[in-house]
Amino acid sequence: MKKLHVSQSLVEVESLKDLLEGAGIACMVRNQQSSSLAGSVPFVEVFPELWVLNDQDYDIGKELLAGQPSTATPGPDWTCAVCGECHTTEFVTCWKCGAEKGVEGSQKVAIQSEASPSGASFGFGVLLGVCLGVVATLCMYWLWRYSSMTSTAYDRNADGKDDVVYEYRGQFPWAAKLDNDFDGYFETALFYNQVGEVIRREIDRDRAGRPDLIEYNALGRLDSVEFIDRTTGGVKKRVYYKLDAKVREEIDEDGDGKFERVIVFDELENPKP
Repeated sequence: MKKLHVSQSLVEVESLKDLLEGAGIACMVRNQQSSSLAGSVPFVEVFPELWVLNDQDYDIGKELLAGQPSTATPGPDWTCAVCGECHTTEFVTCWKCGAEKGVEGSQKVAIQSEASPSGASFGFGVLLGVCLGVVATLCMYWLWRYSSMTSTAYDRNADGKDDVVYEYRGQFPWAAKLDNDFDGYFETALFYNQVGEVIRREIDRDRAGRPDLIEYNALGRLDSVEFIDRTTGGVKKRVYYKLDAKVREEIDEDGDGKFERVIVFDELENPKP
């Protein structure tokens, strides 16, 4: 059995088969239903093929076909303008890339750009995705580190009641409240900076729900103390410290919000004349 003819046109192959069978030559057609394979295998492998069953009929069949006019329009071989593959005249579609015969060279760039994304654009997209992922991760870490609020309570004297409650912002202590005399009332509040140092201490000695004494710390040392008027809520006296020694006092004697009297101290905390 030998392959005698191949064509894109199944009608042409069937017509030639009828011609040969009319001359008493047994033959068959292959790839009649192979169009569904186009795209997964080369086009030339799914074109209809005419085969003679007996090898001795090959030459006679060849002579009969030679005398038949071709159903395809004769013309020169052509080269695909997209991929550069050469084809004979009976092919109207490039079997390699699928481009149609007659595509101009000026259309090559447009077809290629539509067929696949630019390598530079793809690389930029990957880089952009990585950068956005890093930024999102850093944002989430920052929110957890500085914004999430948690608290932890302790019972120092084992009486079944919490007397210390620490509050955290992220992983850093932010504030704490203490019941120093274990009477069930948290009279002291502490506030911390991001490195865990106490920067302010508030004490509510008369249980009024607001502090009447506020201490401010700087660089780990006592910087100043404010005494709050329990009636007006204003500062009635402010004391300044240097190296834990009192250096200055400001006193509001009439409660008008202005310090009428100022006392300066020497290194032994004695008032200067």
